[in-house]
Parts: sequence; C-alpha cells; structure tokens
Amino acid sequence: MASKVNGYRDSDLAASQKAALTLADLLMTQPRDIDTAFGDELRSHFTDSQLVELTLDVMKWNYQKVAVALGTDVEVSPGELAELRFDENGHWLR
Repeated sequence: MASKVNGYRDSDLAASQKAALTLADLLMTQPRDIDTAFGDELRSHFTDSQLVELTLDVMKWNYQKVAVALGTDVEVSPGELAELRFDENGHWLR
C-alpha cells in the first residue's frame, strides 16, 4: 500500500483515493491550486462533510511544519523514529 500511495497517480487505487491524496498534496504544497474543477471532482467522490474532515485531518498532521521550518521542533526520541500508536477510536496515544 505504501508504494501505491507513493506513486498514487499511476497506481491502481480507486479514483476517490487518488482524489483524496491529490487533495492532501495540494493542501500541503499548493493550496491555491485547488480550483473549481478539482472541487467538482472531489464532490463527485465525497460529501462536503467528508471534505471538511479530510482537510482537517491533513491540517492536523501537518501542524508541525511551522516548528520544523523555524527549527524549534523537538524530537520525541532523539535520533529515533517515534512510534505512532492509536486507540480503537483513532485517537493518538502519547
């Protein structure tokens, strides 16, 4: 799945999955490129509530970009990758 997501544009993922990944890419890199045509495509796959949820999820997982850009971020476990764990409701466990 990771390799499919990495090359999602050329993968066999569903059109809705590709649209969601494109939305994530655009929100993180070029939000001004989210135009009416792409909005129409998104609405062919998702409800407005789902689009709000997708957008907030992307924003939630990218909040650290400011700290990284400013060099003020602190490693959870210096020199190691931090394991992300979630409960049965999808909430992050510290």
